[in-house]
Amino acid sequence: MKRLIKRTGLWPWLLLLTDAAFIFVTWIIRQEALPYLLLFLLLFTLLIFAAGFFGEISRQKKDERALLHFLSQPNDQTREALLQRFDGSEAIRALCSQFLYELSLVNEKTMGLAEYREYIEAWVHEAKTPLSLSALLLGNHREEMSPYVYTRWSYIHHQLNEDVERILYYARLQTDHPDTHFTEFAFDGCLLETLEEYEALIKEKGISLSLDLQPARVVSDRKIVSFILSQLISNAVKYSDEQHGKISCVIGQAEDKIFLRIADNGRGVPPEDSPFLFDKGFTGSQPNRQKATGMGLYLARKYADAICLEISLSPEIPFEKGFGIECIFSL
Repeated sequence: MKRLIKRTGLWPWLLLLTDAAFIFVTWIIRQEALPYLLLFLLLFTLLIFAAGFFGEISRQKKDERALLHFLSQPNDQTREALLQRFDGSEAIRALCSQFLYELSLVNEKTMGLAEYREYIEAWVHEAKTPLSLSALLLGNHREEMSPYVYTRWSYIHHQLNEDVERILYYARLQTDHPDTHFTEFAFDGCLLETLEEYEALIKEKGISLSLDLQPARVVSDRKIVSFILSQLISNAVKYSDEQHGKISCVIGQAEDKIFLRIADNGRGVPPEDSPFLFDKGFTGSQPNRQKATGMGLYLARKYADAICLEISLSPEIPFEKGFGIECIFSL
């Protein structure tokens, strides 16, 4: 209402001043006619005010529609229509030109990001070819290698493959809607398959693995779930106790929810770091985490949000110390 009053300008005040002049002249010339004139002026003034306000509201709505039309379809035609609504205002013309310029920059950046993502995806697929070949060689020539050499090469192969997968998923995260394909599958089976990928690394570090997995079927994107699990398991393997590492995986069901808890017996996380663990690039204050990229838990949370999977710090840790993550599927 205040904005509307400001846009009406001086005409209401001029109308009131004119009424006052008529009243003054009538009072001087013929006082007995003053009540009739007052009634007439009151009705006339109310009518003019109503017509003016409704007209201004209608004009304001048309201005807003022209502006919204230009913002939704910024081109020369909608710009000219907007300028006509504002009588070719130089301020509006400058605003339109600046908006179109900024929009062209945004579109250019968007195209650049799309090309960058396509390049990363193409590079990842190219990199997977030698990785697949190395996996084949490791499998076919295992007997020709000593257990130590085989374990070390398996570890290197796994780390490279994990890094490549992380790059691929990070690139895909830049799209507005990550590509998902929901199916029903065995959640416990998916976890076991993911653990098999870390078998060589778990044996290399001498980690004791405890499993308590109830059969559970969920509807989600199996590939994304597998990627999330790989990030959580990798985190547990990396930060479990260096001398006597232990990892616990529990799948259970409570009411209408299926949960997974993955915990390790490492140093844990200081309370001051807990709110930031899923932030991009956060590594924490502990020295053993300073060499990390801070991307694993960040990507896990992002993709969990994309498939409506709850992921958070676990309140239950089966060890005297350590760190735990909990994933929850709502049925």
